Amino acid sequence: MLEQYFVKYEKDPDFLAEGLSISIIENSLQVMKEKGISRADLAREMGVPKSQISRIFNAPPNLTLLSIARIAVALGVEPQALLNTDVTAEKEVALP
Repeated sequence: MLEQYFVKYEKDPDFLAEGLSISIIENSLQVMKEKGISRADLAREMGVPKSQISRIFNAPPNLTLLSIARIAVALGVEPQALLNTDVTAEKEVALP
C-alpha cells in the first residue's frame, strides 16, 4: 500500500529533500549518541542557541549544504555527498 505513494513521489525533489534531511538528522543523532554529545553540546560547538538545534532535530527543514557541513564539523565527522548511479541506472532501464 505504501509502495504506491513512494512510486508517486520518488521523483519529487521536495519529497527527496525531506527524506535526505531526515536521514542527516538520524545519522547526526546516532553519532551524538556514540560520542556522548548532547544537543546543548552541539549547539555550543556550532555557536547557535540550543533552540535552533531543537528546531532542526524536531522538524527537519530542507537543510542547506552549509548547515550539514556545520553539523559535521561540530560532531567531528566527515560529511559526504553522493548520487547513486546504480539505482538511477536500474530505474532508467525499467522505464518503457
